[in-house]
Amino acid sequence: MENSTTFNARLVSTRSDSVYRVYARGNDLYFIQLAGLSTTAQALTIHFGLIGYLIRESMKRRAKKKTEEFLQRAGQVDPEELLRENKNNFKVYIPEIREAAIEPPALFAMHGKQAGRWNFSLRDGKKMRFEFENSDELKAALDVLPRLLNATLRINVAWNEMKKRFQKIKHHH
Repeated sequence: MENSTTFNARLVSTRSDSVYRVYARGNDLYFIQLAGLSTTAQALTIHFGLIGYLIRESMKRRAKKKTEEFLQRAGQVDPEELLRENKNNFKVYIPEIREAAIEPPALFAMHGKQAGRWNFSLRDGKKMRFEFENSDELKAALDVLPRLLNATLRINVAWNEMKKRFQKIKHHH
């Protein structure tokens, strides 16, 4: 099944605020940027009130449509090919990941609501931070990542059925 090896996550960095589609293929994780809302669209609303809001909504719709078209195509295309289409796309060689953790949502979320976080660091010391926008994305990631990252991945979240959300697990030592 195609979608059992992919999930979406938002890259959190100073330069970027975009959602990536993550593909697992062999020993590689491919990070393919989805048509996100640019910061310009966000800024529009602040400056132009209602008109800006309407422009932003139409930009949002366009971005959503672009994303849907992209995902349809992406299902049929080799991630290696997608990689070349955008300078923001990248791939990570799984054995290069030194440690990884899936964490509950941050107390102060940069981008509003989130269901949890995925942080990992590479052998060269580079750190990557991702957020999951909702619990479905996090569940999808939990389908994929533990198999790939085995011993490297710490899972610090558990599903709370009553609250319908992921929350911190207390590890007993």
